Amino acid sequence: MKKILYIAFSLLILAGCNSKEREARLRQEELDRTFSATSYNYTPYALYSIKFKEISLPFKIDEAPDGGSIFVRNSSQETMDNGEKIYSSGENCCFIWNGQIDKPLRVRVVWSVVYDTSYYDGKSSQEYDERTSKKSAPGSRWCQATVDILPAAGSDRPDSVFFHFLIDGTVQAHLGTFKTGAPLAAELVKSHAIPLPEGQFCKQEIENPFYGVPRKPHRE
Repeated sequence: MKKILYIAFSLLILAGCNSKEREARLRQEELDRTFSATSYNYTPYALYSIKFKEISLPFKIDEAPDGGSIFVRNSSQETMDNGEKIYSSGENCCFIWNGQIDKPLRVRVVWSVVYDTSYYDGKSSQEYDERTSKKSAPGSRWCQATVDILPAAGSDRPDSVFFHFLIDGTVQAHLGTFKTGAPLAAELVKSHAIPLPEGQFCKQEIENPFYGVPRKPHRE
């Protein structure tokens, strides 16, 4: 009887160890698929609430991974290889990569272009409620683009997604590592420097994606 109990007890311990190992492995696998996102702004405008999600999944603005906001007044400054300064967001968490990291992943990117910050910050904007208006906030336009996140160029395992918002309205994206994060080459940026027609701030404008979305309950 003691021998049977000993065997049963040993099996329980073994099962517990296997369960912990499996949980640890699953946690590591999820960590390996978790990426932060950084955005670079080459345009003369502020970019607010950059969000993105795999194109095959339903897009809900409140649940989409965050690419940051890039206002000149509170954004990091970066230097291109020609010495020109641009602005970027910080490392924003978290995006779960469900595809193969050695193949492009198509995502829908949504963001707001703030072309008039004084109007955007003024009284008209304070009276504006993004949850009850289909229109963009005063001094801004909501935009979207379909973008392929390209595989990383280096041999190190990537841990970051980098978005580049260019003057001609295009958006480029690629994987990389925290250490390799940098603006695009100035020559490439120059090839996308033809401005959009006057009054146009992106290639595809959309209605305010926050319209009708309930606010999340306030937490202390």
